[in-house]
Amino acid sequence: MGSHRRTAAAAAATILASLSLYPIFLGTAWFFAGAGAVCAVAVAGTLTRLRRLPVAVCVAGVLAGLLLYLNVTFEAARSWGDVVPTPTSLRLLWDLAGAGFTESAKYAPAVPELPGMMLLAAGGIGLTALLTDLIAVRLESAALGGLPLLLLYTEPFTLSVSRSALGTTITFCLGTAGYLGLLSSEGRDRIREWERPNPGPDLIPDTRALAAAGRRVGIASVALALCLPLFVPGLHVTRLFGGQPGIGGTAGAGGGAGVGFPNPNTQLSQELHETQAQQVFEYTTSDSAAEYFQIYVLDHLTSSGWQLTSPSTLAPAGQRLPAPPGLAEQADKAWATTVRTNVTLSPAVGQDALSALPVPYPATAITAPGDLKADPNTLMVFDYGVQLADLTYAVTSLSESPTPQALNAAAAPPPDIAGPYLQVPSSYDSLRRLAKSIVKAAGAKTPFEEALALQDYFTGGAFTYTLDAPTVTDAQQLTAFLTRTYKGYCQQFAFAMAVLARLLGIPSRVAYGFTGGTSVNGVYVVTTHDAHAWPELYFQGFGWLRFEPTPQGAGGQGTATSPSYTLQPSSAFPTGAGQTSPGSGKTPSSLPGSGSSLQQRLGLQLGNDNGGGPAPVTPATLSPWQVLGLALLALLGLLVLASAAPACARLVTRRRRWRSGARGGDAGLA
Repeated sequence: MGSHRRTAAAAAATILASLSLYPIFLGTAWFFAGAGAVCAVAVAGTLTRLRRLPVAVCVAGVLAGLLLYLNVTFEAARSWGDVVPTPTSLRLLWDLAGAGFTESAKYAPAVPELPGMMLLAAGGIGLTALLTDLIAVRLESAALGGLPLLLLYTEPFTLSVSRSALGTTITFCLGTAGYLGLLSSEGRDRIREWERPNPGPDLIPDTRALAAAGRRVGIASVALALCLPLFVPGLHVTRLFGGQPGIGGTAGAGGGAGVGFPNPNTQLSQELHETQAQQVFEYTTSDSAAEYFQIYVLDHLTSSGWQLTSPSTLAPAGQRLPAPPGLAEQADKAWATTVRTNVTLSPAVGQDALSALPVPYPATAITAPGDLKADPNTLMVFDYGVQLADLTYAVTSLSESPTPQALNAAAAPPPDIAGPYLQVPSSYDSLRRLAKSIVKAAGAKTPFEEALALQDYFTGGAFTYTLDAPTVTDAQQLTAFLTRTYKGYCQQFAFAMAVLARLLGIPSRVAYGFTGGTSVNGVYVVTTHDAHAWPELYFQGFGWLRFEPTPQGAGGQGTATSPSYTLQPSSAFPTGAGQTSPGSGKTPSSLPGSGSSLQQRLGLQLGNDNGGGPAPVTPATLSPWQVLGLALLALLGLLVLASAAPACARLVTRRRRWRSGARGGDAGLA
C-alpha cells in the first residue's frame, strides 16, 4: 500500500514540476503528452514491483512501458493493432526524435508544437518520471527523488526563456507542493514502521499530528528560503521569479503600443523580453522559404547610434509602390522572383506610432484597407485610418538571389546613395583599422567580398550570442563590443556590421522588423520572440540586400536565416581564408560619444533584439534538450551503478572471508 502511495506521489510531483516548461511551447498539448508519459511510467513501475526483481530489470521494464506509450502516441498508424511497435514504427519514431533535435536548434522559444518537439517533451518528462519513481519508490529515498525534478524545473533557465513573475511563482509553488507531498508519503510510511515493521491495519498508529508538523516545517523552510534575499543585504532575488537578464541602458520614452508593435521611441528589448511569446501575425507565401518582414529602416548614423529619418515625402502605395531604389529593370532581374504574401495581424496588435506595416522587402504592391503610403527611399509602408488589430492585407514583393559573380561585378553606387549612406561621424574613425584588417585577413577584393568577410567575422564562432549584453548606442560601446566583450544579440551585430561597412565604403543601413517565424501546417506564425534587427548593404543594380551577422541556431537567433547569395561559393573569393579574430585590430578602449539621447524630431533609436533566441550559449554547442537528455542518462547510469554497488561489495567481502577462512581449515570456514 505504501509503495502505491509513493508511486502516485512521485507521478503527481513530476506532473507538477513539468508545468515549469510552459514558457518553452506555444499551446498546451505538450503538457498532456508529458502527463500521459508520467502515467505510463507509474503503471509500468507498479507492475515491475509486483515481484521482487533486480533494479536493472525494473528500469528496463519501465523504459519498455515508456517506449510503448510514445509509440502509441506518435506512430500508432505504423504499429501492429495500433499498439504493438513494429520495426517501421520504431524507425519512424527514431527519425521523429532526430527531427525534434533539429527543430530545437532552429527555433527559439516559445516554439510551436511540432511533432518532433512534442516527442522530445513527452520523452524528457517521461524519463524524469522514471528516475523519480526509481529513486523515491524502488530505492526508497524520496528526498533524492527531487534531483530529477530539479533538472526538469531548471530547463527553462538553460534556455534563458522570459517568464512572468506570476506564472513562475505559481509553477514554483506547485512544484514545491508536489515535492513536499512526495516527502510526506514516504515519511508517513516510515513513521508507521517505528512501532512494528509492516504493521497490520489495526496496529497503525495515528501519525496525522506528526505529519502536519512536518508539513509546517517544510513550508516554513521554503518560505524562509524565498524571503531571505529580500531582507539580507548582499543577497539578491534571482531569475527564479521572472527577473529577466539585464540589458543595460534604459528604454526610450513612451510605452509599448500593443503586442508586436512597440512605440518607435521604445527600445527593442521590450520585444525581446516579453514574458511569453505572443503572436504578432501569421502569413502564407508563394515563396519556398520564410520571409523577413521589414517595419522600420534606420538610415542615419549619428554619434548616438542609428536613427530613423523622418521621410520628407510619402508616395501613394496602392496597387503599385515606388520602384525599389537601385534595382535594375524587371527584364534584367532573372535573379529575382515575384512572391505573393497574405498577412493577418493578431487581434492583440496595438496601434503603431507611425502606422507602419510589416512587409517583405522590397515590396512592389500592396492591397489593404485604409490610406496606404510609402517612403520612396526606404519602402517603409504606412497605413493610415485603420485599426491594425486583425488587419488582413496582401503584399507582392521580390525574392532576390543574385549570384556572387554578379554582385562582385556591381558598379560603384551613385552620388545620391553614396552621399547620405556613407556618412560616418568622426567618433567611429578609430574602428576603420579593424574593418580593414578583417577584409584583408579574409582576402576580400570587391565590396561584396568585403561584406561577406564582415558577416563571416561575426558568425565564425568567436562572438557569443547572449541577451545579457549592454545596448550599443555610440562608438565607445561599439568598440567595447568589438574588442572586449564579443557578446551581444542582433542589435549589437546589426549596428556593428553596418558601421564597419560604411567605414569600408559600402553604403549601409539597419532594418528593424521580424524574421520569417515558424511554419505550422503551411502557415507561418510570427511572435514577439521573432523581433529582429539586421543590416542592409547597397549594391548598384541590385539595390539594398539583407545580410545576417547574428549567430543562428542553438547558439543564436533561432529563426534567423542567411540570404542565399551569402551562402553560394564565389570563385573569386577565397572562402574562409585567413579569418581574423576579434580584437586583432587595435582600437582605443574609449571613444567620445554623446550618450543615448533620442532624436528630438521624429525618429527611432534601435533597441535590442529578438526574444526567440535560445539560451545564451556559444555557437556550436549542444542544444539544451541534448544537455537535459545527457544529464538524465548520466543520472540514470549513476543510479544503476549505485544500486549494484552494495551487492558487488557483499560479494567481494564474502569471497575475501572465504579465502582467508580456508587457510584455517574447517574451523576457519565455520
